[in-house]
Amino acid sequence: MKKLLQQLQNIISSVLSTLIDCIVPILPIMIGVGMLKVILIILSPLVFNILSYDSDTYIVLSFVADAGYYFMPIYAAVSSADVFKIDRYLSAMIGAMLLSPTFVEMVENGISLSVFSLPIASTSYGNQIISSIIAIWIMSYIYRFLDKHIHENLKPILLPLTTIVIMVPIAFCAIGPLGVFLGNRLVDLILWLKGLGPIGNAIMCAIIPFITIFGLGGANLSAMLLLASTGVDPILFFANVLYNNILGFVTLALYLKDHDAQTLAAAITASIGGTSEPALFGIVMKDNKALMSLCIGGFLGGLYAGISGVKSYAMASFGTFGIITTIGPDSSILHASIAMVIGCLSGFILCLLTHHGQKDTAKDL
Repeated sequence: MKKLLQQLQNIISSVLSTLIDCIVPILPIMIGVGMLKVILIILSPLVFNILSYDSDTYIVLSFVADAGYYFMPIYAAVSSADVFKIDRYLSAMIGAMLLSPTFVEMVENGISLSVFSLPIASTSYGNQIISSIIAIWIMSYIYRFLDKHIHENLKPILLPLTTIVIMVPIAFCAIGPLGVFLGNRLVDLILWLKGLGPIGNAIMCAIIPFITIFGLGGANLSAMLLLASTGVDPILFFANVLYNNILGFVTLALYLKDHDAQTLAAAITASIGGTSEPALFGIVMKDNKALMSLCIGGFLGGLYAGISGVKSYAMASFGTFGIITTIGPDSSILHASIAMVIGCLSGFILCLLTHHGQKDTAKDL
């Protein structure tokens, strides 16, 4: 039994380590556009009202910031190519085909597609990281197998062509349905947690980091929209606001220990900008104690939010200013603020007490 647990631990460590290796190279993009989003929030009518939402400058900077995340499958494919030792440009093409305008339009219009008589899952891959990494990982084995068995004179043509043709059904018919299945199960889990009351709220807030790690944020948003159809969201939106702010404070605790400027930027991006990926993937995932602090802070803050009945009445940024969505017919902004203080302080203090200036990476699990 002990040997089996050790093997399982090694597998988890290897998976997390590989994810980190694939994601770290694209952190500059994440941090850059994340900070741009922070600046836009500060300049918007939400804060200083320097830029209106319909001004040309705001619109341009907004779609530039959005592009940094929407095309994440391409960036992740390129960084994964380096990790799995495969052609970067062919990998970029695999990431790009998931974002083909024609495919995206058909998905949005609900048009069913198939390839080689295999059904294609109607799902969007914009902003996705994990799907692209898995696709390139699988392609690396296919590419090396073909490279070994195709005659040298035919490789320039047949190697890229055959790789692409094989990857099309795998990417669209296998990886896509897997993501849809996991997403549906997540929706079921969230609805079940909603029915548990305050303890369900606490669990939801504690597991959001893992929902993000495994690339299931799209399903999270789907469930949020489902719950918001009643006009009141009793769990999901504020759970994400709480998570991002606790993540920011946990990352800030790491900065106070290590004094890394990138860590500080990621902390600001998470809390104010509501963009968690730079802090989670680039920093907190590398430190087991920081990840534990994040989950405990989420649990405690979420528990109070559940007990006090915090609700959201609208949707906004997942950053600090997202707390204003708790203002409504039965305003709970006071309790939301208390929940934020409880979660952020507990995560921050716990991380300070357990972190000693040296990162406990996933490899040390």
